[in-house]
Formats: sequence, C-alpha cells, structure tokens
Amino acid sequence: MTISFPFPVPSSSPFGVYNIPFGIYSTSGTTPRVATAVGNYVLDLDTLLQHGILADPILTHSLGDVFLKPYLNDFAALPISDRRTVRAIIIHHLTTADSPLFKDESLQQKAFIPIQNVTMHLPMRLTDYTDFYSSLVHADKAGKAMNIPIPPAFYEYPMAYNGRVSSVAVSGTEVIRPKGFFLRNPKDKHVEYQASQELDFEVEMGCFISLPVAPGNVVNAKDAWKHVFGYVLLNDWSARDVQKYEMHPFGPLHSKSFLTSISPWVVTPDALRGSIARPVESNYSSELSSHLRNDPDNHAGYDIDFSVTLSRKKSDPVQIVQTNLTDAYWDSLQMIAYQSSSGCGLNTGDLLGSGTTSSPTPQTRDSNTPSGCGCLFEANACGEPLPLVAGEKVVWLEDGDTLTIEGWFTTPDGKRAGFGPLSGLVQPTREAV
Repeated sequence: MTISFPFPVPSSSPFGVYNIPFGIYSTSGTTPRVATAVGNYVLDLDTLLQHGILADPILTHSLGDVFLKPYLNDFAALPISDRRTVRAIIIHHLTTADSPLFKDESLQQKAFIPIQNVTMHLPMRLTDYTDFYSSLVHADKAGKAMNIPIPPAFYEYPMAYNGRVSSVAVSGTEVIRPKGFFLRNPKDKHVEYQASQELDFEVEMGCFISLPVAPGNVVNAKDAWKHVFGYVLLNDWSARDVQKYEMHPFGPLHSKSFLTSISPWVVTPDALRGSIARPVESNYSSELSSHLRNDPDNHAGYDIDFSVTLSRKKSDPVQIVQTNLTDAYWDSLQMIAYQSSSGCGLNTGDLLGSGTTSSPTPQTRDSNTPSGCGCLFEANACGEPLPLVAGEKVVWLEDGDTLTIEGWFTTPDGKRAGFGPLSGLVQPTREAV
C-alpha cells in the first residue's frame, strides 16, 4: 500500500482531512484502540505517537498510553488546548507533501488501515445518558395531532428524562423487536405482555461531555463549550404502543430502554466551525433564565443536514426523512447548562441526546419527497405520508428493515463532511428463556 500526496478522499466520503473525528477500532486479533478516520482509511493514533509525529512542545500533558485505551474518555479529559493540538498536527501532516505519512512506506503500513477491515466500538465509556426534548417543530406537530398543547416548560428550559446507559450501543447493533405491556385494541380490558407492533426511530444528535462538572456547580450556557468533547448521531429506538400505555404519569421506561444507537466517530466542535449557523430561537426570549442564555457569537446552532433511509425486503434504500439541526429550539450548550443546574454534576463520558430533531415539511411535496418529521410517530400523527419503500406504505418499522441515519455538514475548509452512517437491522422479538 502506497498513499501519495495529496491524501485521497473520495467525494462521497464523510471523512475529509479537516474533519478528523475520533473513535475506537479493532482488527482481527487486536484490542480496541483510538484512531481517526480519513478518506477510506482508519489512522492509528498510537502509531503516530510512537513515530514522534504527535510530539509537540506546546502540549501541556503527556499523551502516554491514552491512544491504547479502549475508550476515548482519557483523551476527552485532556485540556481542550491539547486535544486541538493533536487534531491540528494530524491535519498538518495530512496536508503536507513532505510529511512522513507520505514518505515513509513502513509507517504507512502500520498507521493506515482500510476502513472496511476494521470493527468499530462504542467511542466512550458512558457514565450517564440524558435524552432531551429540543425540537419545537416536533413538539408542535406531535402535540397537535394528540390534542396536547406544548407545555409551558418547553419554552423555559430544555426538558429531558434520564436514559439507560447499558442500552446504548454502537451503529450496526441489531435491533431486537422489544416486548412490553400495552392494549392491542382500545376495547381490550386487560393489557398483554407482547411484541411491540409500533417500532419507531428518532433522529437525534448526541453530545459527549469532556471536562467534568463537580456536584453542586452550575455551568452557564456561555461557558458550556468548555465541556463539549464532540458529537455523534443518535437513534433512540422507541416502541410507541408500549410508550403510549406506560407514559403517564411517570414517562417512558421499557418503551425506550431496549436500545439507543450512536455512530462510532465523535466529531469535534472544531470540525463543525464551518457549519455554524444562527443561534437557536430560544436565545431571543427576554424571559429566559440567565444561565440558559447563549453567547450569540459562541453557540452550538449548527447547520447539519440529517437524512433517514429505509430498506425493506432487501430493497434499495429510500430516503424517507430529511431534517436539519438549525430548526432546533435548544442547543447542546443550553442542555449542558440545564443538566448541571440541579447540582447533579457531569462526568467525562456523559451523553446528552437532543431528542427527536424535526424540520418543517414543504407544504407542496410529491409522494417521493422526504418528510421533515424526525420519527414515524410524528409522520403518522400528522398524516404526512412517507415515500413508498419496496412498493409499500411505511407506517412502522418491520422485521428485516434496515434503517440508516446520516448527518452532513461543512468543515472549515468549505468541504462537505459527515459523521458516517448510523444503521440498525430490525430483528424479530425473542421469546423468554
């Protein structure tokens, strides 16, 4: 294998030289360790460290064995200046013709692994997981369809519930159809324990915490950027029939506890600097609590396009949903501020999900145009039919369906980049043993 300058990045690749996401990979016979993705390759970071490429006098902490760990927590816990330095060094070598990455074939053989030859793992050792409710479009559409007004609290702070850490899994993990208690028919007098018939997805963005927050301390939204390691795509799979029966008065439990999928590569805020859009709408509220007010010049209102494709009965994938993060009402920095506001503290490895991210659907659309609904529940409730898949109407997810979420943005060099796909194959329910 010989890689020549300039570094080859296919136009369809989400991993350009100015993206540089971080993840955990392994190959046959090796233990999981830290890497970045560029083009069609995984770049092993400990190999770069051992060859002196990541040595820099401005680093304030030794990198030691940080890239040999099976999780990114130790790297995420480094000062933001050190993480930025590592990223800048990688970009420098990928964009410099006389770098050892292009001159030393022995180094190339060790450092670059074809991406199709690796297995990806959960990027972080998760410590806590919170799922928020940040999309006004979703709250409005779903609420109207159910005759439930948007609660006043939605406009006052980013509402959320505690999720289940042990159910968070990396992309590619099979989606076993969950079971739970619900009424199959409204006229039934007794609930049954049965397989969900209303399996759904949710398009979300996940934010990983870097710098921890000590218990009792409260973070301002204006300072919350110091606590962000990076972002992943998130799919909070949901059993809507189970949720409908268990939701009141305590909120979801089994309807969302069976699986939450995340993409394996963590995209840093520095990679998203080319996609900074307007501050989210809530920043203009004069009644907003002071610690939830963002800095208009330093916020997390990113222009990120999300798409959802569905393959049914092994059909070609069909895009059924398209949304954008700019339509969110709350951003991740405000979520961090609110999460900390009770004094609960935050840990390196905490995951904050944005909640279903929806966008307005064009008023005039043909049957092949994707919906702006970030989940099937919303599309069904609003009467927004989705494009046909395998010639069939999409109502809920069926066994054998493969669902894929992608997210695309612009890196600081003006190039299109992404998170990589977040996919799951729906499998039949399993009987009790």
